[in-house]
Amino acid sequence: MKLKEILKAAGGMTLDIFAPGARQIINAVLPRDKQLPPSATGIEAKQSVRALPPEQRASLLERQVDLQIAQEEGWTSRYRAMCQADGQSSRAQIALMMAKVLCFEILAFTLWAFVYPEQMQSPVLWTVFGTLTGVPATLLGKYFGELRREQNKRQESMGASPSAGLVGGIVRALGAKAGGQ
Repeated sequence: MKLKEILKAAGGMTLDIFAPGARQIINAVLPRDKQLPPSATGIEAKQSVRALPPEQRASLLERQVDLQIAQEEGWTSRYRAMCQADGQSSRAQIALMMAKVLCFEILAFTLWAFVYPEQMQSPVLWTVFGTLTGVPATLLGKYFGELRREQNKRQESMGASPSAGLVGGIVRALGAKAGGQ
């Protein structure tokens, strides 16, 4: 993609995020006192390029920039910024809240059982208990399942084999012990 198309598409977005490397190409031909800062937008870059002599401006705007690599780097930096802003804590906070709700429900149900033991035979009571505890328990299970899946993906990307978990580890250990005898 040509540099002039990148500048037009970038608009008010930071050039380093939209198309990493484009700012460096422009700064290579700009005088030292007019260099673009890392926070420069597409509009600011266009204004700086317009100030160049016509022949230098034309050759600069016709330069090809490997936009595919630039876009991938841009997505990476945007994802990194989103993760830092979120702190990867929203899911953990929801899981903690569901754990508290689940503990409260179990405690309340246990107290109910001590105060009204004759009502423990009622199927309606057990249905209510199952319904009330089912939602937080399901959310907690999904959270820890997703957490395990993310951990395995990180280990695979680093070249390590993912851990098998508690049950898988016991089965492997028993299998190795049985195979060794």
